[in-house]
Amino acid sequence: MANLLNKLGSDIQKLFLIILVCAVVIYVDYAFIIKLQLGSIGSAKTKIIKLKKDIAALNKDLALMQQSQDQMKQKTPLKTKTIISEDEMTGLLQGIYNLANKDKVRIIQIRPLKDPQAKEEVMGSQKIMPMAILMDLSCAYHSLGSFISDLENAEQFLAVQDFNIVRSPGDYMRQNVTLNLKTYVKK
Repeated sequence: MANLLNKLGSDIQKLFLIILVCAVVIYVDYAFIIKLQLGSIGSAKTKIIKLKKDIAALNKDLALMQQSQDQMKQKTPLKTKTIISEDEMTGLLQGIYNLANKDKVRIIQIRPLKDPQAKEEVMGSQKIMPMAILMDLSCAYHSLGSFISDLENAEQFLAVQDFNIVRSPGDYMRQNVTLNLKTYVKK
């Protein structure tokens, strides 16, 4: 019986040792391997959620952009530009002054000039002559951009041929601008 008890005690010790080794293996596995895997799964999950949100926002922005492009195509038919006669030149100059006042641009001097070497052109059934309008301006940089945009979107044909911008010596926020516009007048 003592032999049986010794054998049973030895088996219990072996069993306890096996259970202890299994517990250590499970603990090491959890502490080092599974914990790292769960952490990487968690970070991957947050990245996936962020990417899904970004994709949804991008799709929403693309839909809005497409919608606004469709609306612009429907709303903005091409405007035809009018060509003025020589008699209407003062009205055009007054319109330019009004646009300048609206955009906070100060016109120092404005000079309409006919180029004596310019050749008469034919557009449709009308004979037209190119004409330059030279302007000296004083304005802020962003006001100049608004003014040029308004000039080119006017009903009459006006195109900016060239311009020169120099910072005003008295005020660093203002620019002195020489602007050369091109238009056509009916003969």
